[in-house]
Amino acid sequence: MQVEKLLKIIDAISRIQRLMIYPLIALVFVTCADVFARNVVGSPLIWGFDVELQLFAALITLCWAYSEHRGAHVRITIVPEALLSRRGQEVLSVITYLLFLFPFAIVLFIQGMEFAWDSWRLREISITTPWQPIIYHVKAMIPLASLFLILQLFASTLRHLIAAIEAD
Repeated sequence: MQVEKLLKIIDAISRIQRLMIYPLIALVFVTCADVFARNVVGSPLIWGFDVELQLFAALITLCWAYSEHRGAHVRITIVPEALLSRRGQEVLSVITYLLFLFPFAIVLFIQGMEFAWDSWRLREISITTPWQPIIYHVKAMIPLASLFLILQLFASTLRHLIAAIEAD
């Protein structure tokens, strides 16, 4: 019973990331405003590109765990399903998560922490446009999103393990 409660908590954390629809809406409006300003007014928004980039970064990174929760990540079939029983498929999923997905997410978290820490320490700014906004908060999304992904990978692995045990 405690396992189910833990899985529900992790799923709830991942479902919160549905709120990323709002940065997506903002991204559409900012992009449209920038295109309008560039093509109709003849002068692009000085902040348009940077805001678009930051919203897109938030949208992509903070949806990793939600995508895993929904089963929306790309999956590659290595062994045809017809060759394995239900239990075999679930065991293969557990092995795949442990050998490939967890190490990737953990490395992403560790490297993301270093990347974000260096950016915060330097109070990094973007030099791609004259506006030069701060970007360390954007880089901090990498370890945060990686942590959410690790939690959701844990929940998915546990579900596959339980399914393997309960399979006929």
